[in-house]
Parts: sequence; C-alpha cells; structure tokens
Amino acid sequence: MSLPHSDTAVTYNLAALNEEYASLDFQERIRRLYEYFPVDDVLFTSSFGTKSVVMLTLVSRANAAQKVHMLNTGYHFPETMAYKDTLAQLTGLEVVEILPDPEKHALTRETKMWESQPGRCCHYNKVLPLRAVKARHKVWMSGVHSYQTMNRAAMEIFEEVDGLIHFHPLIDIEEGEFLYLLEKDKLPRHPLEALGYGSIGCTHCTRPGRGRDGRWAGSDKDECGLHV
Repeated sequence: MSLPHSDTAVTYNLAALNEEYASLDFQERIRRLYEYFPVDDVLFTSSFGTKSVVMLTLVSRANAAQKVHMLNTGYHFPETMAYKDTLAQLTGLEVVEILPDPEKHALTRETKMWESQPGRCCHYNKVLPLRAVKARHKVWMSGVHSYQTMNRAAMEIFEEVDGLIHFHPLIDIEEGEFLYLLEKDKLPRHPLEALGYGSIGCTHCTRPGRGRDGRWAGSDKDECGLHV
C-alpha cells in the first residue's frame, strides 16, 4: 500500500498505523514500513551499542538499500568504532557518520563540558548535528526499547514530533525476546559487554553497569536528549 508524499505527519493516521503494527512481528513491521515510505524518506540511526545488532540485522533483511546514520561524537570507545565496522560488514548496510560542529565540539573538549554540563555536551555533539539530518527525512526509525527508561516506556510504535514521524519497531520487545534473537542468529556482541557494560555511549559518561545504570552514573540524567 502506498500513500502520497507529505511534508508533515498529518497525512498519515498514526493511530491506525499503531493498531495495524501492534500484531506484527518485528521483522514484518520494518518490512512493511517501506510499503508506506520510500527508503530515501527514512532516517535510520544506530548507536552501535549493546542493543544495536538485532535492529541492524532486521533492517538489512527488510531493505538492504537503507543507510544507517551514526552520531560520531568524537568520544566513542575504540571498541564501539570497531564494532561499527564489524556490523557494517555483517549486515551490508552503508554507514553514514554524522559529525558535530567543529567549534562546538572543541568547546566541549576544552571545558570538559561532560563533567559540569553533560546535557549541553550531548546537545552540541548529538542533538544539534542530528537536527539538520532529520529535516531531510519524513520518518526517523530507531531501535529504542520501552524497558530501558521511563521516558521510553511511554513511547508507541509510531509517534509524531514536530512534523516528523518517529518509528520504534522494537519498542515493545521484552529483554528475553531480544536475547533470544541474539542467540538464534548467533549475532556478535559488543566487545565491552564482557567487561560489564550494559549500555555504551561516550567514554566520559559511561561506566560498567546493568542495563543503563552505567550511563551518567551518579546523576539523574538517563537520556542524551535525542529521544526526549
């Protein structure tokens, strides 16, 4: 089924799409997305963290032409960048790196902004760089899970934010289901998982910990701002 192009999410009945997609398995949800939207209208982002490989695999099976964008903050672990290369080779998906503004990035480094203003650091290195890329697309597809944070627990499969449709095909996956898909397809794990990292972001703000406990540990921050 194909719907006409629209500059906003108004054309699409998101309530109807949520009802339609609720009973679909995760693979079919992603495959069917391309019946509604051309691949060039879909922005797919991945952190190449501990929860990324399942989503990347499902997307590659649904549409091999889909590009995957990665926010390269300049602060990733070397293991994450190596894992990115491993998963790009495994899935065959083209990876496009999004870089922050050089001056803003330099300011975060010079002032060690992650220590005193972690929210502002994320804004400069993640939120602002992605904003321009989002403006060129109709749909933003990401692999967030509802059990990860309180904010994500309230998300639906389809949502509209500022005229952009957000698509979360794995939002209702349970942790056991996720682990099953990892094992079923013998997918490679992030190398830092073996060292106790449950969730992995930038080096300065990530410690070992279960789930997202190691992200911005010791603060009330649990999101970088992209999905809020």
